[in-house]
Amino acid sequence: MKKKKMFIALSLCFLSAICSVGILHIVQKNKKSEQKQEASITKLVIAYPSQAAKTKDQEMVENAINQIVKEKLNIELEFRVYAQNYSQNINRMMAGQEQLDIAFFYKSMYEDYVMNQQLWELNPLLDKYGRGIKSAVGEKVINACRLNDKLYGLPNNRDYAVGWDAYIMRKDLLDKHEIDASKIKTTKDLENVFDIIKEGEPEITVVASSTPTMLSNCYFSLESIGVHMKEGQSSKVSNLFETKEYKNTLKRIRRWYLKGYLGENLFEQTKTVEQRMREGTLFAYAYRAKPGVEQQESIGCGREVVCVQLGKNIVANNEPSSMQWVITKNSTSKEKSMQLLNLLYTNADLMNLLSYGIEGVHYVFTKDGHITYPKGKKTNVFAGNAWEMPNQFITYIWEGNPLSLWSDMKKFNENALYGCDFGFNFDTAPVATEYITLQQIYNKYVFILGNGLVDPDEGLDKMNKEMKSNFIDEVIAEEQRQFDQWKK
Repeated sequence: MKKKKMFIALSLCFLSAICSVGILHIVQKNKKSEQKQEASITKLVIAYPSQAAKTKDQEMVENAINQIVKEKLNIELEFRVYAQNYSQNINRMMAGQEQLDIAFFYKSMYEDYVMNQQLWELNPLLDKYGRGIKSAVGEKVINACRLNDKLYGLPNNRDYAVGWDAYIMRKDLLDKHEIDASKIKTTKDLENVFDIIKEGEPEITVVASSTPTMLSNCYFSLESIGVHMKEGQSSKVSNLFETKEYKNTLKRIRRWYLKGYLGENLFEQTKTVEQRMREGTLFAYAYRAKPGVEQQESIGCGREVVCVQLGKNIVANNEPSSMQWVITKNSTSKEKSMQLLNLLYTNADLMNLLSYGIEGVHYVFTKDGHITYPKGKKTNVFAGNAWEMPNQFITYIWEGNPLSLWSDMKKFNENALYGCDFGFNFDTAPVATEYITLQQIYNKYVFILGNGLVDPDEGLDKMNKEMKSNFIDEVIAEEQRQFDQWKK
């Protein structure tokens, strides 16, 4: 009996040892598998501007996004998000050879980086990995971004048409001074309102711009050295700075400056118009109108606003190409980057995270399917930048807008007046040196001219003489030649 018990005990020990070895083997195998999976994760860096930069809100969104992209594509994303000096930060990253895979680019940035061959050409990548992008955006709009039939950037799905010469105004002050915004039809009407606010609210700035100058909401706001005037219908490439329309606009801005509408210390102003609206130190700002703009800006400003539009709805300056998502030459994997872009353009969860944040924290659903502020909140730090994201058309609809907002936006794009240069992009390479010099001259004058700080009769003439001596006529002629060739 004792021998039998001893045999059983030894057997049990043997089996226990075998099990222990087996379990250890499984643990080691799983550990190796996890290490192998971890090693295979592609790390990408994405950059874009946002007021949420360096906040806990942004950190929450980044963590949520990484859960999705890791599961879908085995990618881990590092975010470079900047609230200010976006282009300067991108320049620093690119110059320092830092990893930067995907980035949001404004057109001026895009032109510089294409000229310096710092962006990947996307044609083959889009064909292989970007079918969802093609379906979401459409070939017509994508082709509007081609340069000599090559594609270096992808347009985001948004309002390509623009309601020009528009202004965002505080509704509380309109109501206080019994001003009916629907009756503001002309520049004279607008100035009458500004006079009332200037007199009745002397402690605040009457009007500012969402960009560095008051030229931002003009249909001819500079996208290249040459411009198609007559609301984009003229096939002639004009030197904008010699046109009567440009000079008259500068004179109007100068008049506003002298009347005190624009406030003081313009060089020292670092806050955004949304911040100034939230603080109550600004009445209005120049902007571009579109369906849903009042609700969008009300969210960003933390107070109810009204949009007044004086100009037409126009697709000018080949608008789709004015903002693009690119893959830079500093990327570690252009293939993975395109796969990620394809996911961003097609995945509603990702787009809502980027556009509105976390459900329950930054927004909640209403009974009818809208989204709105959570109880006790009056702002959403992400919403003001939602239009920059790859595909706004697959996001939720904020309360106050019709649930048909995105289909309305598509109709807005389709029914606008299209400029004759839709689809044309000027290749500056043949006149690169002259073009860069002219941009530098323009940058030297644009702030003081575009904010009324100098008399246009003097400042504009001085700038034009400097540009003439630096071959602006030759650059305009080259753009005209390319446009005529493209038009054929």
